Amino acid sequence: MRAIVMIAAVATLAACSDNTPKEPTQREQIGQVWKYEGGESGKPKVAYIGSANSVQTMTAPDTFSVLLVQPLKEGGADVTVKLVGAPFTCDLSDCRITATTDDGKRHEWKGRMATNDDGIAIAPSQGAYDAIKDAKSMKVDLVVDGKAQTAPFDFNLAGLDLNG
Repeated sequence: MRAIVMIAAVATLAACSDNTPKEPTQREQIGQVWKYEGGESGKPKVAYIGSANSVQTMTAPDTFSVLLVQPLKEGGADVTVKLVGAPFTCDLSDCRITATTDDGKRHEWKGRMATNDDGIAIAPSQGAYDAIKDAKSMKVDLVVDGKAQTAPFDFNLAGLDLNG
């Protein structure tokens, strides 16, 4: 009798299992290589890349970061650093990002909170794009879980091409 109950339980579990393919996570959709979205004359309007790593925060087990690079008509580019999975926090009067490129140089950029409060927009005058376009990799330190804890996010930057 016990064997019959066990077989019935296994059969029930098998029937209830969901065999539909899972949608890719947001992190999988963004990926860790440069992606480009529409623009004119074959040039991208925006390039973006996700961090190679994620960290566990109080709000998500796989919080990650995204770099967005928007080319400007007059040259250069706006850079936005976003945090996905945890709220982005900074002192509105002093939003700063620190990054270290593969050449060992440490960069500190000031910016303003992005329009949807999930990152910091860095003006071209801060030099973030120049550091990104010349680097193969970069580590960005961002505040996660309030003001106390920072986490490093690694980016593999090789291959950025804003010329289309």
